[in-house]
Amino acid sequence: MVEISVILPVYNSEKYLKECLDSLVNQTFDDIEVLCINDGSDDGSLEILKEYQKSDSRIVVVDQENMGVAKTRNKALGMVSGNYVYFMDSDDVLDSNAFKKLYNNLKSNDSDFCIIKVMFVNGGQTYKFPAFDLDKEFSGVNFNKFTFTYNDVKSHVLNDLFAPWLKMYKREFLMSSDDFTFPDIKSYSDAPFHVKTFLKAKKISFVPEYLYYYKENDDSLVHSSSNTVNFFTLSDIIEDYLVENNYFDEFKEEFYTFQTSKLVYYMGFTDSVQYYTKAKGILTDLSKNFLKESSLPDKKDLDKADIIIDSDNLKEAKLALELYDCKRRVKSMEESKSWKVTKPLRRFTSSLK
Repeated sequence: MVEISVILPVYNSEKYLKECLDSLVNQTFDDIEVLCINDGSDDGSLEILKEYQKSDSRIVVVDQENMGVAKTRNKALGMVSGNYVYFMDSDDVLDSNAFKKLYNNLKSNDSDFCIIKVMFVNGGQTYKFPAFDLDKEFSGVNFNKFTFTYNDVKSHVLNDLFAPWLKMYKREFLMSSDDFTFPDIKSYSDAPFHVKTFLKAKKISFVPEYLYYYKENDDSLVHSSSNTVNFFTLSDIIEDYLVENNYFDEFKEEFYTFQTSKLVYYMGFTDSVQYYTKAKGILTDLSKNFLKESSLPDKKDLDKADIIIDSDNLKEAKLALELYDCKRRVKSMEESKSWKVTKPLRRFTSSLK
């Protein structure tokens, strides 16, 4: 028995795996086990895992044929021995004090799960991602002595990052319901898990610190054109759960906002005419029955929904969306302080030409 079980699915991660493992084995809280599930990697990932296993008895390596991240996480959930469970992605990094701070908060609050904040890493740039800014919503709170439920933060149930690596869960809570598994879909399997655990938790807590470093990857499944059509399966799974468990009326606006934001977002990655046609149909219905009356959707998403609805084909829609984003970037740059300060210099440079 250990205090924290870490579930680490690994698939062709040799480029980042050592940095990820180092961030786990060097945690200041060391009563952990790291369940490394090599999911049929055909690069050097398995050799790296075995190398770390030799030098650290807390690392457990399981080698399997490729099953996908959802089935791998579900399998690992049946293997954990810790009182708390943490999911990690094999190309990311944790702050060395993450487990200590999460564990202390969970113990202090006796919460079902605890949330942290995330830094996004893109090349050499690191920036704070605006997810779970709960410290702004609960200003002045001592988060070591404070819990809440979904009723207090409804917008975060369907319209925030779904990633399980933003939370540490009490194992007893995860084992309390058969609903707490990852559906076997090729991508987005963390979204239903997030929604279900959020709705069922009696006590949620929060550490208002950026403790996870997520490395953006344009080659991820989420950004794959062939997988954008999976969004419709995901949407159906979430809608069915909300309806069957009598949450839909309560979350109708949040659900339609979620649909709108994701449909316009994934349009930028897709080459699928099937996705375009179905997304345009859904957005057209939402525009007639919801979008014009609700204050929840972001204006940018509303603008993009109109662009898609007014388009005649996928190519036209994507070009119009790209132009819209370019105009927004130019406007943002022109309104920035640095742009205004350098305006006289730009005029002088132009006069020399």
